[in-house]
Amino acid sequence: MIRVALRLDDPSETSHQGVETGVMDILRKHRATATFAVIPFRMVDGERKALSLQRALPLVEAAREGVIEIALHGHTHVRRQPEPALPTEFSGCPQSEQHALIEAGRNRLEQIFEQRVRGFVPPWNSYDLATLHSLDALDFRYVSADWAQPANYRGDLKLLPRTAHLGDIPAALNEARRFVKARPVIVIVLHHYDFSESGSDHAVIDMPGFDRALERIQAEPDVRICTLGDLSDSFSAPSSQMLRHHQLTRSRLARRLLPKQSFLDSSLWRGAIAGALHG
Repeated sequence: MIRVALRLDDPSETSHQGVETGVMDILRKHRATATFAVIPFRMVDGERKALSLQRALPLVEAAREGVIEIALHGHTHVRRQPEPALPTEFSGCPQSEQHALIEAGRNRLEQIFEQRVRGFVPPWNSYDLATLHSLDALDFRYVSADWAQPANYRGDLKLLPRTAHLGDIPAALNEARRFVKARPVIVIVLHHYDFSESGSDHAVIDMPGFDRALERIQAEPDVRICTLGDLSDSFSAPSSQMLRHHQLTRSRLARRLLPKQSFLDSSLWRGAIAGALHG
């Protein structure tokens, strides 16, 4: 079985509602689900503005229907330091401050959606060990960022890195089939600007194309679409395996034996054997 989790980043008080509505309508059509990583506050004209119930109402209805799962996407999604510093909202911030920001953001989302928020998606995929300790203390279930992670983390959070972008779906599925016995997982990240309906010059697909992509995925008997929350409940591989997987795929010797656009819910040895047999 290949599991595919869809993660749409950045719904907020100021995001493109048309894209969000289009994605949710297509999910409903195919009886599929996705995780929406929602920003609880935004800076508007120099003032912090909380996500309002009026703005969030289409998301609230979809969450109640089980069409989407809500995850926390930072606090205000603002850079701590200007360029040329790397963008981050959390990394390098004292743990007490991170804890307060995460707690305030989750409280706002839980107030709006009236359900538990279990997942965290750090803006720019940037976080540190203090972030993980804060999430543990606040009883989060998972964090979804990229492959990089603090090497000395020993907590209970499930680390579910993004592995592919929207335009990578066909290639990611083809690669995952080589490792199907090792239970591969693909985490596909979507942004509003990926869709031509957003008006972005960087769009890679339109809503009809996304509709067809989901139709093809759903037609595959060995592929299941799930939320990150569903995945965290069933995923068994330890967090340390993510770091090891990433390190090995950067090695010239091992890079052909492990997938690059999915991670494995089985031992890396089993995955490497599967990759060798089907390479």
